[in-house]
Parts: sequence; C-alpha cells; structure tokens
Amino acid sequence: MNIEEQQIYEIIKNNLPIGFTLVDEEGTVVDFNPQAEAITGYLKIEVMGKSHLEILHGTSDKRACPLFTYALQKKQQTVAMETNIKNKNGELITILATISPLFDKDGNFIGGIELFRDVSEIKRLERERRNIFPMLAHDMKSPVTTSGGYLLRLLSGKAGSLTEVQSSYLKIIKDELKKLEELMGDFLEFARFEAKEYNSLKSAFNIEETITQQIEIAKLEADKKDIRINFEYPEMPPPVIDADGRMIIRVIANLLDNAVKYSKQGSMVTVRLTEQQEDILIQVVDTGIGIPGEHIPYVFDAFYRVNRDSVGSGLGLSIAKTIVEAHDGKIWVESIPGNGSTFSFSLPKIMMS
Repeated sequence: MNIEEQQIYEIIKNNLPIGFTLVDEEGTVVDFNPQAEAITGYLKIEVMGKSHLEILHGTSDKRACPLFTYALQKKQQTVAMETNIKNKNGELITILATISPLFDKDGNFIGGIELFRDVSEIKRLERERRNIFPMLAHDMKSPVTTSGGYLLRLLSGKAGSLTEVQSSYLKIIKDELKKLEELMGDFLEFARFEAKEYNSLKSAFNIEETITQQIEIAKLEADKKDIRINFEYPEMPPPVIDADGRMIIRVIANLLDNAVKYSKQGSMVTVRLTEQQEDILIQVVDTGIGIPGEHIPYVFDAFYRVNRDSVGSGLGLSIAKTIVEAHDGKIWVESIPGNGSTFSFSLPKIMMS
C-alpha cells in the first residue's frame, strides 16, 4: 500500500460512523477505529495484538463469534448479523455486524473485517414495547368488561326503570365499550403474534363450509346497507386442507368485514373459492372506494390506515397476513380507486390421508 492509499484508508476508517475491526488470519486484532473504541470502551492500544474472540466475546469458543465463523473459517461475507460482544466493563452489548474476509492482491487470504454498530438501546426499547403493549391491553380489558356488565344490568331494568332517552344513551355507551373491547382484543392478539407465541394447531379443515358460515354472519351487517354477498365456488368440492380452523376463520371474517364496510350502499361483495394445482385460492371482491396505488405496499403493515377516518385498530390485515404466512400461504391485494378492491389469499393444498 503506497502512502496515498494509506492516507485514504486512515481517513475513511477513522471517520466511519460505525465500529471497524481488522483481524489477521488468526483472529488477532490489527486495527481498531475510534467508533469501535466508543462502542466497546477499549482503546486501540488495549486490543491491538490480542485475540478478537477472547477480548470482545470473553471466550475461546469460535462459534460465539460470527467474524471467526464467516470471515476466517468459511471465507464468506455476511450482512447485518445480530450478535453480542462484551464491553470493557463486562456488559453485554448487542451489535449488528457486517463481516467480510480479506484477501491480498494475489488472492491469498489474510484476515477479516467487521463493521458493527451498537443496537442495545434499540433492542431494549423493543422489549419494553413488547412487554408494555399486552400488559396495558390486558389491564384495560378487565374494567371495560366489568363496565359492560353493569350497563347490561341497567338496560335490563334491574336497577330501576329508565326513560327512553336514558336507555338510548346507555346503548350508545355499551356499543362504544364493545368497540373498545374488540380493539384491545386485537392488541393482545397482535402482541402474541409479534412475540412469536402463535403456534398453529392444524387439523382437517373444510374451507368451503367455513366460507358459507362466515358469509351468513357477514350478512347481518351487509343487509343494513342492502349489500348482496355472492359466493362463487367450484362444482367439485375442494379437498379438505390441513389448517388451524380458528385462525383461518379470523382471516375470512376480517376480509368480509372490510369488504362490507367499504362497499357502497346497494352494491355487491363476491367471494370466490378456486382450486388450483398446488393451492386453494380465496378472493373477496368488493365494489368500494378502492385503495390508492401508493398505499398498496403498506396495507398489511400493523396500525396502517389508508385514511384517518378509518375505524378499528389497523391490525386486522396485519394479523391476517401473519396467519396466512404461518400456514405457508400468501396474501395480497389488487385495487382500482373508485372501483373496489380484491383481497386474495392462498393456502397449500394438502390432501388429508
């Protein structure tokens, strides 16, 4: 390396906003930048000539260090790998590391490079958010349920007769409490999915029969808007599939509820069931307001709403996506603003023995 190259190297290394470690083929530290010092608490002079594995991981087990595993052993590059190191005070730090083997001009292996940043605070905030989210929803659900119970007692006249106006007001309160209870139910379920606590309990599942049942339930709201729900299904019944029935029902119910909610008065919602070569395809087609193209990539994101006037938690489609993907299926949407949307999902066609 000539002087000019060395100067460029030093400038780049010392001004990187992330940690930089350079080791030789034995894993001995041969360079360490200022940001690496700030993250680990070690000065460059304290780590130079020492084992990266032992000083930053506190062990001689090479499996604990992705720099050894990928750069020195496999001679492979890896990007954004999460791992832990120990700082000078012995505290564990979670880092996101990008690792690459290093070769000289003749192609000879001479060591490895690790670029890393401290994500400990981000991970801590994620844990706190995951913990507080279900805790608040759970603690709020109890007083809501209790309040609903007392409202029902009032409306039944057990605490004395009510005027027509009083009954009307109490019914509004009851309906709003029911909405709140449903929102908290969504929050709790989303928290379970996010924490990877959802384990599908699969068994033989008749998708055609389930869709028919969910359509009958959806008609209760559809009739209020004079919306017809049409079911298109194959002449030959589709095969029974292996699925968690309770969860798939939730997906179908959510898509039907949205279709009715956003369809115009007197319009039609169509549910299509199609047997394909490798899977079962379910489509819910509405004639509603549609979704602008710029929103399509985000409709399955948690808490995302196409417009601020939308009611609900914004979690329904996110939960539906998690459920479908847990069944090795796919879910997507196609929409034309002003002409409606088609929500589709597929489930693998697994014949039951």
